[in-house]
Amino acid sequence: MDRIDDLHGPAAPVSGAASPSEPSEPSQPAAPRRSQSRIPAVVFWILGAAVVFRVVTALLPHGAAEGQVGLVRFVNGQEAATFARDSGKPALYDFTAAWCAPCHRLDTEGWSDSRVAAMVNDGFVAGRVVDREQEDGRNTPAIEALQRRYSVTAFPTLIAADAAGRELARMEGYGGKDTLIRFLEDARQKAQAK
Repeated sequence: MDRIDDLHGPAAPVSGAASPSEPSEPSQPAAPRRSQSRIPAVVFWILGAAVVFRVVTALLPHGAAEGQVGLVRFVNGQEAATFARDSGKPALYDFTAAWCAPCHRLDTEGWSDSRVAAMVNDGFVAGRVVDREQEDGRNTPAIEALQRRYSVTAFPTLIAADAAGRELARMEGYGGKDTLIRFLEDARQKAQAK
């Protein structure tokens, strides 16, 4: 009986394999395997770092709601009225926002000036109210209440208020240190006239 190989002729060599009658070529090292991913690993690291940064910034306190900004000592905006009543001084509310360029100018030029700081620290209870609506999508109810009470629609807005919370003077925007000093002097005079 004949073998099947004989019926169809000799078998064809497998691709890349030498037939027994042909000399074999030296084998070449295999090329390193490349990742099938089209997005480099660096992009994943950057995205991971961005997520971690966002989580950390969401958990940390936002802005300098109290403490010192420049040379001015601020209390939390919600507590300013209480401290103003207890001290007999008017409250000075600084309505500000992290994204607000004029607010940053006020912080660096105005609140860092020794004359301005002395006027504020000696004559007012300074309360800082940091708006977080753009960053967080909403403000706390206490901040919303203060913004409604004083009809704040722009940043920065400075409100001088007496111990009962009645508005004495208002300044919207930041027009420079001289304008700020005139506003503080006017607010102090109105507070003393009460």
